[in-house]
Amino acid sequence: MNPTRKMWASAGAVAVILIGGVSVSAAASAGRLEKDGKPVPAIEPNDPAARDQAPPAAPPSPEETPTAEDYVVTKDVNPDPDDVARYWTDDRMEEAEPMPMPEGPVDVKPGSGN
Repeated sequence: MNPTRKMWASAGAVAVILIGGVSVSAAASAGRLEKDGKPVPAIEPNDPAARDQAPPAAPPSPEETPTAEDYVVTKDVNPDPDDVARYWTDDRMEEAEPMPMPEGPVDVKPGSGN
């Protein structure tokens, strides 16, 4: 294989992008990213706490912690599959039209092997 100038330029661009991504990831994981030239705290406080304010309450005990059933909303999508079978009669199936296939731009040149 004969390396060309384009190949070396491409390899250099990939290396720069890769090194940049690694350094951004390392800075983000170390918490050193800055916003507007100022360090960003891990938790942005809403208001400063008053000096006479009591400390936050302890977390609730496991007995007081709500369960998933208390706050998760669920809904059956199709509670009765037989309703679907009753709806799609032979007449409806014959009249049904398939969904169109998604189309994207296609640029295939003859003889290119694609």
